[in-house]
Amino acid sequence: MNTIIRTHGVVSLVVGWMLTGMGILAIATVIILSVFVEDWMIIFLFGPVLLFIGAAVNFWMGSRARLEITPDRFIWCGFIGRARSIAWHDVHRIVRPPPGSPPRLAAVAHLRDGSFVEVTALWKSPSWPTTYLSHQDHGRAQQALIDGHIAHLNRMSRGSRQQHGRQQPGWSQGQSGSPQR
Repeated sequence: MNTIIRTHGVVSLVVGWMLTGMGILAIATVIILSVFVEDWMIIFLFGPVLLFIGAAVNFWMGSRARLEITPDRFIWCGFIGRARSIAWHDVHRIVRPPPGSPPRLAAVAHLRDGSFVEVTALWKSPSWPTTYLSHQDHGRAQQALIDGHIAHLNRMSRGSRQQHGRQQPGWSQGQSGSPQR
């Protein structure tokens, strides 16, 4: 069960493709102008290079920003900064943020050691207008985190049931009490 949630990262990918298209059109225009109008127009090839650099940055940011839920951990990563992850075995529970909490707070991970880790929606841009103008709906991310934790707990309980159901050495089949001697 691998789940990847991307929201505004998709916008960066679309902008990256738009900048790539604009760069290709700009290169074609500059080459046509330098061949048919003036040779010195070739210096304007610097503009498409900037467009391609902008496209590359947008592709990188869009592919990086995510919330990823794997069987053994969850990882959240923003457009910039390091990726953060928490292993499921360290999580006691996933808590929905209380009313009045910051708009980018998607969930709170209550760890087994008693500490709390805020899972901020780093995959949503802090400068995106809806981040501040409307109530953020992190329901999809919250439900994915809760479902991932439940799946981990189910795997752990199945594993412990299988261990308890195994025949212990020295015990006869179906016998309760002390082992045979």
